Amino acid sequence: MALLWLLTITFSIAVAETALWLAAGIWGVAWLLREIDTGARDLDAVAPLPAGDVLSLIGAPIIVFFALSLLSAMVSRDPVEGFLELKEIFLFAAPLVTWAVFRDARARARSLEVFAIGVAGALLVGLYQTVTMTPAPGDAIYRATGPLGHYMTFSGVLLVAVPALLTIRGRAKRLAAHLVAGSAVGMIGLTLTRSAWIGCGTALFVFFASRFVSSAKGVGKADVSRRRPAVYAMGAVVALVIIAVLLLALAGPDALYDRATSTFSTENQSNLDRLAMAATGLKIIKAYPVLGIGPGLMEQVYPAWVVDWAVRAENPHLHNNLLQIAAERGLVGLAAWLWMMAAFAILAWRVLRLAGPTGPGGPEARAALAALAGFLAMGMFEYNFSDSEVLMAVLFVVSLPLAAAGAGLAAAEGTKQNAEEFLGTPPRPRDEGR
Repeated sequence: MALLWLLTITFSIAVAETALWLAAGIWGVAWLLREIDTGARDLDAVAPLPAGDVLSLIGAPIIVFFALSLLSAMVSRDPVEGFLELKEIFLFAAPLVTWAVFRDARARARSLEVFAIGVAGALLVGLYQTVTMTPAPGDAIYRATGPLGHYMTFSGVLLVAVPALLTIRGRAKRLAAHLVAGSAVGMIGLTLTRSAWIGCGTALFVFFASRFVSSAKGVGKADVSRRRPAVYAMGAVVALVIIAVLLLALAGPDALYDRATSTFSTENQSNLDRLAMAATGLKIIKAYPVLGIGPGLMEQVYPAWVVDWAVRAENPHLHNNLLQIAAERGLVGLAAWLWMMAAFAILAWRVLRLAGPTGPGGPEARAALAALAGFLAMGMFEYNFSDSEVLMAVLFVVSLPLAAAGAGLAAAEGTKQNAEEFLGTPPRPRDEGR
């Protein structure tokens, strides 16, 4: 069921969400039965990191964020709409499912391969749209949307997937995954989504830069004497040139040039309206600084607060994660959200520093840092936190280091206690009677 979830993220939000929830439910029932029958097996051998440790690592900020969001909805002008908006909390079963199902290295490898198959299938749909020049619904220009129906959603999922695909091992599988990753980068270009271009560039930079992070404990060190940054830079330049040639051939130089040059143009109507959204958001935050206006209510409230020089009088959101969350859930909600994002980043960094870029969990940590960086960079220009497909994809990738941080790191260090100390878990007292 967990593999079905990963396979369908890029195709059907309904199927992916259902598979995710079923996977979480199946694991919950299995965990409960195992807890009831504790004498039948050695639980430590089954779960290198108990569920309580997962809660202490990333569960606490998630719970705080949604508790504050619930409080914000309760005191808002439309609590029912606010409660409906909080359905996104169910997507946060993804870290638990990833940790529970993919702790084994072979299971993690299989999960990435299935995820890659789903991405490759979505790319074929995007390629068909490119060849037939099928326009996006309601858009005057051609932009690839893939099977997800919107170019921003499609590009957001792809930029998160790219660093994960680059971690797939095995000679033939690695080559195939790199081809899919390169195709994904090219398809991001064909979506003509400028925020995704920035996010993808950020993700790739973080992923390749993290290759040169030295292990703090001498495990899985990178051989920087043989693979120097210049080698990676040359390879990246060659890959980008090939992708650029394909983009120019498929999308046309005029379309790409116009989108690129409009990115920082103050005369561009879209850019001007985003500045108006930011100004409007700051007005709302100033008026509702603590708990905000309530989740999901921006479209209702925006017309009453919009600045007089805005291009549009109505907008469903502010096209910025920080402003949107602060306006809807207050500054305390924003603080909890930043804590949640930082928790995933710190976890990945700790795994990378212990395991090194090539040690157990190291590649997954690199992918997690890169995907999170790309997601946040895109989120400065788009409210991608509300995109269920993007959120599920990023939660899967950033949770992979958590899945790898149990048995793999313990084996690398020689003891389970070392892995627990590394993850910030206090060591358990030994049972002197044993």
